[in-house]
Amino acid sequence: PARLAPCKATAAPADTGGPTDPGPTDPHASAKHRTHTLSATPRPSPVGHCYHQQAVLAREEGVTLDALFGYLRALLAPEPFAPTAQNNLDRLCAELARGPPPAPPPPLASREAADWFEAAVCRLVASACLGDGAASAEDLAGSRSLLLQLSGWLRVSVARASAPSPKRVGVALLVCIAALHLAPPPGGGGGGGDCGRDGEDSSCGEGGGGSENDGEGVGESEGSTASSRPSEARAAALLKCLFCAVAPAVQQASQDVADAGRDRRLAQLLGAVTPLALWASQHANRRLWALAEADRSDFAAALARVGNSLPAVARSAAAPPMSAALERLTGFAPLAPALAAAERAARRRGAARRVVDDSDATGLVAALGGSAFAALRHLATSSASGGGTAADFVGRDRFPLHWHPSTAAFATVPELHPAAACAPATRQAAFPAPPPLPPPLSAAPTQSPRS
Repeated sequence: PARLAPCKATAAPADTGGPTDPGPTDPHASAKHRTHTLSATPRPSPVGHCYHQQAVLAREEGVTLDALFGYLRALLAPEPFAPTAQNNLDRLCAELARGPPPAPPPPLASREAADWFEAAVCRLVASACLGDGAASAEDLAGSRSLLLQLSGWLRVSVARASAPSPKRVGVALLVCIAALHLAPPPGGGGGGGDCGRDGEDSSCGEGGGGSENDGEGVGESEGSTASSRPSEARAAALLKCLFCAVAPAVQQASQDVADAGRDRRLAQLLGAVTPLALWASQHANRRLWALAEADRSDFAAALARVGNSLPAVARSAAAPPMSAALERLTGFAPLAPALAAAERAARRRGAARRVVDDSDATGLVAALGGSAFAALRHLATSSASGGGTAADFVGRDRFPLHWHPSTAAFATVPELHPAAACAPATRQAAFPAPPPLPPPLSAAPTQSPRS
């Protein structure tokens, strides 16, 4: 939608007295005319005020998910529009939390299916954005129940190509990513959301992986789930729920492309999941610490499923072209390091990145799929580049996604080189034996049986 496209902060057009002009004597109409003008300009902008205006417009139209994304993006722009956007975001989240919970999930083919999806996502995002001290035990229990309902309903809905559309799922994923990057409100817990508040993540680097910079400049002391705030855990759990529901559909759509050449559905799904893959390649080892270890493994399995199902045209692109959808996310702080790294990689290869239009489904599969594949390869390499033993790769400080060169596939376990399997010493160094169990505290001496 035009209201979600990045805008360029320009002055309001001069009044000419024409029939479409709001008129110089009506300041409210003039402000609304300027809001529509800014929201309809499809150009990236570093100014958070633009996205705040888009959020206000979306809220007036009753599109709450777009309003949440607009407020969050206004705060994560290179020039954030604070504190106004933060105040409006807190007010909207408080209204969502005080309102009645969403009704039970409607039938998949009904008109209310898409509305229920967005209402459930907004309710869960509001619970995460309000902080830890603003939610009661009853609200938390209701959020957990709603998340379970959403997870099961969305898996079936996406598999049947029913509502919601992949584009709306993509907006929901971006909202979850933005919620993970925001600092908590006063009294809501300690640090962690400082990445991108000022437009650049000081601890993420420009193009490096997450394993080299984990824990720098953030509030988490050791990167464990114990140091993560419950609000972060709720946002990460919603992100995992949405992505794990979409990943099987990407695999099915890729198979349909290979069988019948229907690439429109795959292009739409890749448009939803590619920004998450780019974000994960830079931030996953730190931001996803809020997930439990089992949930991180499920998340990595979904990433591997998407990466292994990408068509050959996406795997062979040395410098994949830029899609118009990703270009519109320029200036969105959580994706800024990954987008900048892709631009530098293209310049190093001496190739000017062309921009693929949204109407070119075949080109989008190559552009979005190539970007997703490169991001997952970077994430898998970064997960294994920190040194240590193979046991470290499945611990709490490593993201369990690995690239197997022998099979050219992603997996959640590290690959054991064939030479290492033949060498006992190397094998023992790579996979150390578990320490022996300590003896019991009070062990009675054993007696030999009588003959």
